[in-house]
Amino acid sequence: MYKGTYDGDIDEIKFVAEFNSNKLKFTNYLSKFDDNQDLWMIRVTSKQFSKLSNRKVFTRSDCYLAKIKSDITELLEKYDYLLSEDILEKNNIQFCKIPFSGISIKMTTSNSYQILKTGPNSFNSLFGSYELGAGASLFCLKDMELKKNLDLIKGWNTSIEKMTTSFDAFTNNNKEFYLNKEICKAIKNHSCSQITKLIDTNKDLQLKIFNGVSLYEEPYTTYFFYHGDGLNELTTIPFNVTTGSGRTKGDYTIVLKP
Repeated sequence: MYKGTYDGDIDEIKFVAEFNSNKLKFTNYLSKFDDNQDLWMIRVTSKQFSKLSNRKVFTRSDCYLAKIKSDITELLEKYDYLLSEDILEKNNIQFCKIPFSGISIKMTTSNSYQILKTGPNSFNSLFGSYELGAGASLFCLKDMELKKNLDLIKGWNTSIEKMTTSFDAFTNNNKEFYLNKEICKAIKNHSCSQITKLIDTNKDLQLKIFNGVSLYEEPYTTYFFYHGDGLNELTTIPFNVTTGSGRTKGDYTIVLKP
């Protein structure tokens, strides 16, 4: 397991254990739920179906509240106050998930965590355009990399013709635009700006991207955000549009990071 995931797991474990051992510290959060008796924080260890990618994936929430009516004193002592889906299932503990209680936990030592990572089909579902994702992904820094744009455009489920038309203000109908560094740079900057504008001006899109609303069943969306020592309601997060690290290997993604 690489460092980022390991550290992220540790942060989730620490938060859930701290919450369950000291609920008074999180009174403001608990007060948002009408019946907050017998509520415990549960770490998500399962994958859930995403309506965006149409498959089971890791969810927006890293943990959520659940009502447990049975006596779990011994279980809390055994696991040092850590409760997770797999621990509860392993010990045959029945629990009721509390909707709208999901929390996203980010590494306390990192300010460059990932908000969203989406491939071509999921990106198209969100933004309604393969071309926009391809435009934001274009290679444009080194002359020697420009030839990779042909495979990149195909990988984004689009074509030279569609890209030439979609970005005609920059291509001037030049179907070899993908070999021109300055044109590609202009298209990339424009595409990233358009993605940012679409998110900033569309509340429904914000709810999907930041909270997972309508993409996951409850409580696997997230309405709260923990980073460092603060647990706050999650609305939007300042972000930058970038590409995933696998682009040179044909893994084409758009990534949002702070």
